[in-house]
Amino acid sequence: MKHLFLLLVGLVCAMNLQAGRISFSKDWRFSLSDPAGAEQAGFDDSGWRRLDVPHDWSVEFAFSRDNPGRNAWLPGGIAWYRKSFEVPAEDAGKIFEIQFDGVYRHARVFVNGEFAGQQFDGYTSFYFDITGLIRPGQKNVIAVRVDNHDVPNCRWYSGSGIYRQVWFTKKDPVHVKNWGTYITTPEITDWAAEIHFRTELENKGNPAEFELETVVFDPAGREVARSASSGKIAEAFDVEQTLTVENPQRWSVDSPVLYSAESRVKVGEKTVDVYRSTFGIRSIRFDGKKGFFLNGENMKLKGVCLHHDMGTVGAAVPVEMWERRLQNLKELGCNAIRTAHNPMAPEFMDLCDRMGFLVMDEFVDKWEHQIRPNADPLNDPKFAEPNFRKEWKKNFRQTIRRDRNHPSVIIWSVGNENYPAGSEKQNEGLAEYCNFVRSIDPTRPVVSGMERGLDKDPSEKVDDILESTQYMDLIGMNYGEQWVKRIGHRNPGKAFVSTESYVYYSSTEFKRWDLVERAPWLDVLDNEFNAGLFLWSGTRYLGEVSKNKDWPRINGGSSALLDMASFKTVNGYFYEALWSEKPVVSVAVYDEMKPIESFRCWGSPERRMMWNFKTGETLNLVTFTNCEFVELYLNGRKIGKQKLSDFSNRIMNWYDIEFEPGELKAVGISDGKPVCEFVLQTAGDPARIEAVADAETVRPGGVVHVEVQLTDIEGIPVKHEDRLLVYSIAGGEILGLDFGTMGQRILLPKREGGGRIRVGVSRLSKPGMPMKF
Repeated sequence: MKHLFLLLVGLVCAMNLQAGRISFSKDWRFSLSDPAGAEQAGFDDSGWRRLDVPHDWSVEFAFSRDNPGRNAWLPGGIAWYRKSFEVPAEDAGKIFEIQFDGVYRHARVFVNGEFAGQQFDGYTSFYFDITGLIRPGQKNVIAVRVDNHDVPNCRWYSGSGIYRQVWFTKKDPVHVKNWGTYITTPEITDWAAEIHFRTELENKGNPAEFELETVVFDPAGREVARSASSGKIAEAFDVEQTLTVENPQRWSVDSPVLYSAESRVKVGEKTVDVYRSTFGIRSIRFDGKKGFFLNGENMKLKGVCLHHDMGTVGAAVPVEMWERRLQNLKELGCNAIRTAHNPMAPEFMDLCDRMGFLVMDEFVDKWEHQIRPNADPLNDPKFAEPNFRKEWKKNFRQTIRRDRNHPSVIIWSVGNENYPAGSEKQNEGLAEYCNFVRSIDPTRPVVSGMERGLDKDPSEKVDDILESTQYMDLIGMNYGEQWVKRIGHRNPGKAFVSTESYVYYSSTEFKRWDLVERAPWLDVLDNEFNAGLFLWSGTRYLGEVSKNKDWPRINGGSSALLDMASFKTVNGYFYEALWSEKPVVSVAVYDEMKPIESFRCWGSPERRMMWNFKTGETLNLVTFTNCEFVELYLNGRKIGKQKLSDFSNRIMNWYDIEFEPGELKAVGISDGKPVCEFVLQTAGDPARIEAVADAETVRPGGVVHVEVQLTDIEGIPVKHEDRLLVYSIAGGEILGLDFGTMGQRILLPKREGGGRIRVGVSRLSKPGMPMKF
């Protein structure tokens, strides 16, 4: 194996929302324990571990059958984080805030021994005003107690700890409130766009005269609009301004251009605050007959549901890993993400803006009964989550305020599979939660991923769905494609969106577990008012393994388009053929010897993209394409040709193909010409290891991905067997290794890795120094 050298380069990149905001993620002390007095400033933490956040302590442990499978066989616990810092004496009179982008879960925050506040929910970003607790000119200590002892309290892997970024902000008494700009684009033409700003000013000092100047910059950084307002502020003042941008560049999935704005606050002659916002100029519309429109263009949502973990990296995910994962989904033709089932990290939302994804921004999983996934939500109130009712308004409000300027966000979702469609509790919750969301942001539709409930006569089922639909702006339904035509005949003037769908199978109208081999995407194409879907799931993920017989499998999402290592799965190739604009073709072999790893409805037939079998063995194949025809060649001989239109489900099967070593090639034909091809080759014995990095340089603290592939002497990938990999690293840190298979079994070496892994490596050393893997 060749040594892989990577060079570290310095990178300066600042995108502060507020001029006085700094990262507070370095140099924490950590202890997985619950000692008395740990909140006190004078507590002795000298023996605690030193680390930076984001940090997920659960993923640092070995997978153990003693832990819950829903949490990927990993533990929870109670831990403390402490950080010492100084505030200059001259900052006396300033306002100080501490913001956590995510702490899982039940965070209790103390400053200099005094209680600052708490947050039960582990996914919502939150902040506290800690001005009265800060000691300017002295050492200050912030301490955070994190309580995640009662795992599983989530249906999938949650992670534990301060697993997202932390920010410390210093402000003058008169300032723009945190997440205090609300930017909308109510009128857009080719020659001008009307940009409306509502800026929330806050004053924690004496009444003052102020001036607010808002300046808009185009994607190249040139000033394109400016407006000024003035007034007198006592405690709070909302400033409304309307600006005009000429010849606007519209944000879209193919051209995700972003504008920026500076909100400059003056008191007297002094500029006391500069608050920066990013936004896009775009229009959205959902239509009861035609579905979804972006900038007046009718289009379908080609979406996937994503959890917040990154495989064995855990919940503390570097932005480079999200960028790679999203890029791989984009290459399949995916254009939409559902944040299942909770708010994502702010940097994830920024990536969706920059990369051109449409987002269904979801607040929560299961309302009151979210914490105990096996409870009967209608008849078992002892499993209710009391903290949801205590916090839901605050959590919903803070997520909306945080995310409302993202052009990528096109739908708010108030929950997932809360109660069966049409039930009293479902309707009561939808009425309350949807109205609350509209009161904060009326510019986007509000929906919920409704639970389809028990099997009923289809007409009764549609009655239930439409009963709950009256409270939502769209008809949102999980796994409800089979009733779309009936709903369409009684359409109440609202678009339908498949908030969650199987990847490969569809249910019948009468029974949810009666399945047909037909991708739900085809129902989207067959019904104009169906705006699109969100597949379960975009990638495989940690956890949601609930039965002892599943040990030691650690991940769910068997039919995902990407595996945990973000490699394309066979279903990924299938949806590339369904979604992509470019001509594609692929071929796989049905593998009846591999066990089915999950319920059939969320799964798909076992198939392998390799060509190593016994000579003379009879095989069945499948090809996926968007071309008119596929021709199949074995060692240069044409062995068949089939027409895509002959396969209504777009699954082109080939039967009784006799294996012989060599090359199997599928060729896509359109307009009588070959336009693409896909090749499987028989590999010899493992002879080499190839390691390829996705970057030659990496910033301090940044991440590079290394793909490690077992090959034969000719360089042909070996996919039919694995070898134990021994590795070392100098100048960096291994964040995680993923084989990517559904049955990833960390503890037991198996052939399921397919001779390939992806390694996430973080750079620790100084700029200019090499890193070797």
